[in-house]
Amino acid sequence: MRNVYAPARLLTAVAIILVWIPTSAAHAQRVTEVEYLSIVDNLLSDMGPRSMHAAIDIRETYRPYVDLLALKDFDQIESGLANGGLVPLPVDTSRFNVRVRLDGTSPIAEKDLEHQVSYVSARAATIGCLLDVASQVKSGPVEVTSLVRHLDYQNELRSTNFNAITEVPTHALGLAFDIAVVNTPIDTVREIAKVLRDMSEAGDIMVIAERQQLVFHVVPQPSRLGWYEDVYSRAITGQPWPHSVTMRKATLIPNVTAAIASIEPLPAWAAEWWAADNLPIDSPVTVRVRADVASDDEPDSGFAPFTGRYLSIVGDLLSTTWRFLLNVA
Repeated sequence: MRNVYAPARLLTAVAIILVWIPTSAAHAQRVTEVEYLSIVDNLLSDMGPRSMHAAIDIRETYRPYVDLLALKDFDQIESGLANGGLVPLPVDTSRFNVRVRLDGTSPIAEKDLEHQVSYVSARAATIGCLLDVASQVKSGPVEVTSLVRHLDYQNELRSTNFNAITEVPTHALGLAFDIAVVNTPIDTVREIAKVLRDMSEAGDIMVIAERQQLVFHVVPQPSRLGWYEDVYSRAITGQPWPHSVTMRKATLIPNVTAAIASIEPLPAWAAEWWAADNLPIDSPVTVRVRADVASDDEPDSGFAPFTGRYLSIVGDLLSTTWRFLLNVA
């Protein structure tokens, strides 16, 4: 992560705040605009060390998957929405305590407003994570300023947004969302920061407090992707996520067949077991399982970013999720 606290950039952020903070955000909590600025700056500064660690964790966690998952252009966003690799934010966002910035300063898709609706989307786990965060904030709505982007869009931003210069573009992976600090009452800013800190400490998310852009940049932990997919699915349909990938001609659903190959006593107990002439005794055993994995169909190579390649990455990213679920089952 680069130094986002350079004096010149901080002065830019100060100027943006003074212009953009509406009277309601600053005064609803009985603070002046200067006090609001001071509180926000101190809060984001305090989060600086955590943000540095989060940036490193994000880079190390998701860097191996950039080539597999990054959306190269707008057409790939459209393809993702068509085949389920990406999902839209629910239309009635207020029901989920979410507000989407569609106009004003720095709205979603500000460089491609003609297609703005397509950018109000992300991977299902990312939307589920956003809904989870928003559900824990009680003092006001959570305003979102960015969800999915593609690499071409990311490159355009680099001239004006220092944080877009990164080797792991999580927005282009569909795995990040930004929550606005500006235009949010100060008590709600504090509450959002606390919710994000608690979720980060619980191992649910990784958070970077961006002082230049004045947003919280949030990325779900890979071990929680399966959980957040279910959060999204239950919010939309009331049903758990099916964990399948829809393609042009068929639905690919991995099938696992397992059989017990043998049940054996642990080595330390083997002699006692054989001496007992194989009679039942109270001893620990090892269960050896043979598993065969098959699929109903082969993925369509034309959908590599969202089918075969998606399944490959899911196998790696969600392996910890399945271990987590088994441990708590």
